[in-house]
Amino acid sequence: MQRSLALGSTNPKVWVVTEDRPGNNTQSIGLAEALVWPFEVKRLQFNVLARLPNRVLGASWLGVRAASRTALGPPWPDIVIATGRRLAPVARWIRGQSQGRTRLIHLGRKGGHVPERFDLVVACAHFGLPDHPNRLEITIPVNPITRERLAQAAERWPDLFGNAPRPHIALLVGGSSPACQLDVDVARRLGEEVRDVAKQAGGIVHALTSRRTGLRATEALTAGLGKSNLVHPWQPDKQDNPYLGYLATADVLVVTGESESMLAEAAASDKPVYIYALPDRPRTFSGWLREWVVARARERSDENRTRGWPARSLRTLCATIVSHGLILPPRDLQALHQMLYRMGVARPLGAELVTAPRPPLNETERVVRRVQVLMGLAQEELQH
Repeated sequence: MQRSLALGSTNPKVWVVTEDRPGNNTQSIGLAEALVWPFEVKRLQFNVLARLPNRVLGASWLGVRAASRTALGPPWPDIVIATGRRLAPVARWIRGQSQGRTRLIHLGRKGGHVPERFDLVVACAHFGLPDHPNRLEITIPVNPITRERLAQAAERWPDLFGNAPRPHIALLVGGSSPACQLDVDVARRLGEEVRDVAKQAGGIVHALTSRRTGLRATEALTAGLGKSNLVHPWQPDKQDNPYLGYLATADVLVVTGESESMLAEAAASDKPVYIYALPDRPRTFSGWLREWVVARARERSDENRTRGWPARSLRTLCATIVSHGLILPPRDLQALHQMLYRMGVARPLGAELVTAPRPPLNETERVVRRVQVLMGLAQEELQH
């Protein structure tokens, strides 16, 4: 049942609960900023118990270090915004402390995989999660990139490329992930391919690495790009990061395809975006089993009518496992890339190089509207 905001207030008390993963935190803070309500950021650190499954942790703060727990106390908020698996038990614990008054907005694939436990779960289409009335599906992750923020970044970093010939190409590099691999050989090839694109167009490349890139891959990338281009290696203690400046002032953005956050932020600009898809890691047995269960769950019921009861029972079992979040469908990064290509937001690296701006893609306003409806501050739009 929809609960309207207590006492008719139009300024809910909002907490953004964060962790040590910047990609998660930017989603939560981006949504909080877009809501235009005052908010507090609660930065948490985790202990070894946070590695336990959320089904074991339940609604608790057992995974939070004692020093961080002091940040969580009454008066309890009207809304908690969080992203990621480790923050989900904490958010549910906060709602319990508020006697159920706090609304929970959870973003991402993990943590909110059982949407009944949250008031709103925001997930991307390429996650392949089952439909649910509490789940809002979008194309790319929520992010804090706006026209205003990019304009401010352009004023702050007007000379990142200096007098270098155009087009100015910014290469945004992620790194290895559970699904993709950025090793030395891949990093060198990436540098060489982007270097060749820039050379053919008569431009220059500035590459920015991330904390997942690693030293050896950064060195290989630098060698692949050659001396005529520049690499800004990630530094954990560097406060003045020109990342936003490159989003604002580059002519072209090239992004490694495993980083959903960087793809979302690049797509939210008006720059032409080119995706370099990293190679997949070898599939493990657990990965194969997960894909098999998901494939059985997605079979249409009419396909099983001519098959025996074991096939029908197997489909029902697999569908139940997936719908209850016991097994999550794997991220389909290729599906994400194809969606961005069809929408005209991005192209694969190697396609014709264009520098003309395009309309930004940012679906944050859809999420904002849904939160306003949840809080009783807006009417739900009729679906036609």
